[in-house]
Amino acid sequence: MLSSLPMTAYNIFHRRSKEELSDFIKKLELQALETAEERLPLYLRVGMTSANKVLDVGCGSGVVTRDIARLTKGIVVAIDGSQDMITVAKNILCKHDNVVVTTGSATFLPFRDDSFDIVTCNLVLMWAQDPQQVVHEMTRVVKPGGKVLASLEPDYGGKIHWPEHPRVDAVFAGDAIRKKNGDPHIGRKLRKLFTTAGLTTTVGIGNSRVWSCEEDKAYYLHARDFYIKTLKDAGVSQKEIDTWEYEYLKSLDDETQLNFFPQFYAIGTKPVCL
Repeated sequence: MLSSLPMTAYNIFHRRSKEELSDFIKKLELQALETAEERLPLYLRVGMTSANKVLDVGCGSGVVTRDIARLTKGIVVAIDGSQDMITVAKNILCKHDNVVVTTGSATFLPFRDDSFDIVTCNLVLMWAQDPQQVVHEMTRVVKPGGKVLASLEPDYGGKIHWPEHPRVDAVFAGDAIRKKNGDPHIGRKLRKLFTTAGLTTTVGIGNSRVWSCEEDKAYYLHARDFYIKTLKDAGVSQKEIDTWEYEYLKSLDDETQLNFFPQFYAIGTKPVCL
C-alpha cells in the first residue's frame, strides 16, 4: 500500500503547524480505519474487554481511542501533548462516557505507579525524542501483571515497492520521516525498548495482508493532497511528480503495483515483582 507515512497526532513529536491540522486530522481518521483490522485483534489479545482502567498514550485526535472505548466498559484515559489535538479528541470522544481526555507528556506521565491494567500507544514511539523513556513511563504506570501494548510501529527498512521509482521511493521509504525527526526504523527496536524496560515481551508483525491494487488506488486518491505535498516538501519537481503519478496510477489500473512495509507491534507484561 502507498500509505507509507504513518503518523501520530502527538504534536510535540510531529511538529505540524496549525495550518496543516485539518488535513492531518482527516489523515488520522483514514489511518485509523486502515489499521483497525491490525489493532483490534491485539486489543482483544491483551484483555481490553475486561480491563477496568486503560491508558492511551499519545491519543491524538481520539479516533484510535474511540475503538478502545467501544471495546471496554472500563475507564479509558486518553493523554496527548498537543492542546489542539486534545480539543479535537474531546469532540470526537464526547459520546463515550467512559473516556477521560487530558493533556500531558508521554515522557513524564502524570499518573502514579501501578495505576492501569493496560497502557497502549499507537504510532507514538516513531516520533518520540526518547522512545525508551516513553516505554519506561508506560511500564511504570501499568499494574504488576498488566500489559503494555505498542499496537503499530513501522519499519521502512523492510518496505517493498514495485515498480520502483528511486526518486519518490526514497521519500516514502524514510526520508520524509527523518525530515520530521522521526525514526523510520523504530519497528525493529521494539523488542529492545520493551525488554530494557523490564517487560516480558512478544513482538510481531500486524499487517500480514497485502492490499489489492483497487484498495491501494482508493486510498491514494483519498489522501492524494497529502502525498503530493510531501513530495513537494522533499524537493521533487512538479514534472517529476506528474510523471510518477501517471506511472503509479497506470500500474494500479494494470494491476502490477505492489506495496508492502512491515508494521510491528509489541506486547509487554509487567512482572509481579519488578
